[in-house]
Amino acid sequence: MQADRQDRVRRSESPRKQGPQAMVMIIVALILAAGAYLLLPGDEEPTPEPAQESAPEARPIPEPPRPDPAANIAAAPDIPEPVVVAEPAPEPEPVAEPEPVPPTPEELDAQLRAKLEDSGLTAPPELSTAVSTPFLLDRSVSAIDQVARGYVPLRALNLQRPAGKFSVRQEAQRRYIDERSYDRYDGLVDAVTSLSPDALAAAFQGSRSLLADAYAGLGYPADAVDNATIAALDVILAAPVVRGSIEVTSKGALWAYADADLEARSDVEKQLMRLGPDNLETLQRWAGEIRRALLQ
Repeated sequence: MQADRQDRVRRSESPRKQGPQAMVMIIVALILAAGAYLLLPGDEEPTPEPAQESAPEARPIPEPPRPDPAANIAAAPDIPEPVVVAEPAPEPEPVAEPEPVPPTPEELDAQLRAKLEDSGLTAPPELSTAVSTPFLLDRSVSAIDQVARGYVPLRALNLQRPAGKFSVRQEAQRRYIDERSYDRYDGLVDAVTSLSPDALAAAFQGSRSLLADAYAGLGYPADAVDNATIAALDVILAAPVVRGSIEVTSKGALWAYADADLEARSDVEKQLMRLGPDNLETLQRWAGEIRRALLQ
């Protein structure tokens, strides 16, 4: 059956659907107009001719049965409605995800300490100030970078200073390092070298991304933190082990090595020599084991 008129009106209200719907309505209107024109009476009706006397009487012609309008309407086929192709719904615009909030220095330090604990590392009392200090991650990469460049990272490490003072002994007109000054570094060297090289290498690998990001914060390529670490170990390994008396000279408020070759060494190497030959050799063996563990 034909669609309801109100339904056709509602369907034609959409601007995007008026094209095909309007064409159908125009065609229907033309058909109805033509049918109405054919059914309208003419302006002039034909004049009947006069009857002839000699002509026989015309027999009445029965009118044909008129079709039932209701039956005609019921038999008429439906006018198919145009197929409306629905336009695809616009894709929703992607919603920008919020920028991740960078972790705070305290959170980064907590992650680094957790990595150390996971690697089985427990700081001895001599290193407690270095591990518990704020900005541990930033201090760590700063210390690595400074040692690799030959500087002494005193502020970065925040280690307890050894008890006692650096002392010299005098022989005639010359001054030498007093070997008893080496003893004040024994506890610190023992504490540092008590840390497992394998555990430290594992901690480095587990914290590599944290260290890389922090190293990039210093203005260097992030992936160069491993190179800086090996370079720092190489600086420790390169410090000369001097046995016997080491002559020093006064340089204002400081002491300088009388040997020009020793004085030309980097700051960190000159500081390492003050540990004494035994302590330095112990530290270098430990540094060498870490280097092998990292590169294996």
